[in-house]
Amino acid sequence: MKYLDIESLRNINSRLSFPTSSGDRHVLGRIEAYSCKVAGADKKLYRYLEQKHQEDLEEAKSLSPEQSSLTNMFSPFGPLTESASRKVMFYFIATLNASFPDYDFSSVPADQFTKEPSPDSAIKSINTTLMNGGCPAALRVGRMWDIIDEIINIDECSVYSYTPDDESNHYEDENPVWSFNYFFFNKSLKRIVFFTCRCISNINELDDTSDQELIFGDLVGEPVETEFYPTSQNALRTMAIGGGLRF
Repeated sequence: MKYLDIESLRNINSRLSFPTSSGDRHVLGRIEAYSCKVAGADKKLYRYLEQKHQEDLEEAKSLSPEQSSLTNMFSPFGPLTESASRKVMFYFIATLNASFPDYDFSSVPADQFTKEPSPDSAIKSINTTLMNGGCPAALRVGRMWDIIDEIINIDECSVYSYTPDDESNHYEDENPVWSFNYFFFNKSLKRIVFFTCRCISNINELDDTSDQELIFGDLVGEPVETEFYPTSQNALRTMAIGGGLRF
């Protein structure tokens, strides 16, 4: 997957880290855009997933017809017997690998993904979660979704959410109060916008000084350039925290 460095998303991300209304929790979120361009490690991942699918088919031969159908035929992406369905799943796994380089998502099963009823329902869920968390005015009255729409054309997207189990949760070490992961996938544009967010209990659970600067840098009026934790390797090189934000 090719990470797309889009300035308007970096501006949004600089505001997607904020204390909750209660003050004892913090929300950390980010939005990244990717082109579905397969190269290098992605090709290796695709071959691995295709081989794994064939192995699953062989294993299914020992199951009853009913079990085999439930195991191999159906998924949020469509029948896994169809290469187009498996390709969509591959795109999302490759996106997760790119966005969280310290984790390996190659073994994530299809049932940890869910196809959302519509883009509007996903947007409503995200907005409600952020508002309940104490979303700052810059996002509440801003153009966040307009900017995302310019990148991905939301009305043409299929939207999927990813809910990992305890063993594969990339946020497990932080023990978040809640988290979400959404993929806005535009098949015709061959592009994905990945929106991930979590809420952690308090400032003391942040790992280092740079994380505290992420939350407090803007509040003291001084631009801060630091890592957004955690984020993709590409985004780490480009993300700047602080300064003005125009939606």
